[in-house]
Amino acid sequence: MNSQFSWTKQWYPVMPLSYLDASSPTPITLLGKKLVIWRNERQKWVVMDDYCPHKLMQLSKGTITEEGHLMCRHHGWCFNGEGQCTHIPMLGDTQAQQTACNSLKSQVRIYPTQVLQGLLWVWPDESPTAFEESSTKQPATIPECDPDVCATDWHMSDVPVGYTVSVESTFDPSHANFLHEGLGGFSPQTAVPITEFNVVGQISAEDGFTLKHGGYKLDNQDMDATRKFSPPCCNTTVYRYTNGKSLIFQLYFIPTKPGYCRYIGKFITEGNSQTTNSIFKLLPKDLRTGLMHLFTYKLGDQDLTAMHSQETIESSLNQPWQKAYFMPSPADVGIVTFRKWLDEFAGGQPAWQGNLQKSHKSLSDEQLYDRWHRHTKHCPSCRNSVIFIEKVQKACNIATIGLVLLTLVFSLLNLPLTLVLATTGLGVLSLFFSEKLEDIRHLFLSSIPRKGLPVVKVFPTQTQTSEK
Repeated sequence: MNSQFSWTKQWYPVMPLSYLDASSPTPITLLGKKLVIWRNERQKWVVMDDYCPHKLMQLSKGTITEEGHLMCRHHGWCFNGEGQCTHIPMLGDTQAQQTACNSLKSQVRIYPTQVLQGLLWVWPDESPTAFEESSTKQPATIPECDPDVCATDWHMSDVPVGYTVSVESTFDPSHANFLHEGLGGFSPQTAVPITEFNVVGQISAEDGFTLKHGGYKLDNQDMDATRKFSPPCCNTTVYRYTNGKSLIFQLYFIPTKPGYCRYIGKFITEGNSQTTNSIFKLLPKDLRTGLMHLFTYKLGDQDLTAMHSQETIESSLNQPWQKAYFMPSPADVGIVTFRKWLDEFAGGQPAWQGNLQKSHKSLSDEQLYDRWHRHTKHCPSCRNSVIFIEKVQKACNIATIGLVLLTLVFSLLNLPLTLVLATTGLGVLSLFFSEKLEDIRHLFLSSIPRKGLPVVKVFPTQTQTSEK
């Protein structure tokens, strides 16, 4: 197999800046390699191997010192932004410390980084020429065009499905009307066949490929779609309509480890704007953002269901995709083109670092539809939403107890019945509000229902479908 594509000599967007905390290190995994992100004393984001050369403790468990160095939690070894060891507490201020800190054995490997369009990019190559080579190539950023590329925020999630099916799915627009029925106007009844789906120009190892196709449902038949795959992980999709309006989907699929992938993306339209609902605007900003993020899970759960089942079946068949798949329609051109690029230029899969074996495991619903590890633990807005909800719950619980005590006091003092009923009603309302808040809090943690049967209703039931 002819493999001309280097998986490590590439720029990868590993995290939106809005998801990073400058006061503490952040662990990431890229191509199976464990890395740590932190900001040094010069306010520069540093990415290095996530282990201390002393006893291999993860540096991401450590802290940032006042001097702006990364300190290992295990024995206090400190490192600067160049990966050099700057302090070993157990050696004191001695010649032995200077010798140890100057040793190559005490250094941690660092990787080229840059910040573009609100994303932190990493070049995960270990070769001596990594910094020189990284300067000769530009990351696959959003193309400059009419819509404001900064109008919307980046959204990031770690999903328990692999890189290949993730990228493949994004070049398969015709699935939307069927898999996402009931969401965003998608419906099998509005689907129309894609008659033109073509590769534009050449397919290459470094430049990937470009696809053009028409609409796939009744209300977008007049659009002209362009999908550009920029290796290793970018899909830039532009929908242009006859009325002059356009829509951009900028999506990145970062291969973290076998069976897992990090999604970073944003949708950009002309006239992007936040909701004008006046009541919604009264909520704290993080809570508003967190609630908007909750609306995305239904579509994501549907994608996860399809892709996980696909991976499970594909693994059990133990056949190459050419034999396992049957691709008879023009709508399948995107899938076939990506698979061919992967096979011809990139070894058929990401080049995992270390001794990683690709072994598919069937996941339970609790694992597949987990929201904490998928998004909430990474997203500052969603984490702050959970904290805010818990604070309001606590206030409600205190209010309920206080109102119950007031009701008892009013009853003992034979005060008017209306006053007793008022405090009782307010106590019940406070308790009810606290219970509803717990339902919302649970939505940030899992798609598994908090009450009733632990069954995720990903798709419309047959009854709901027939009623349409």
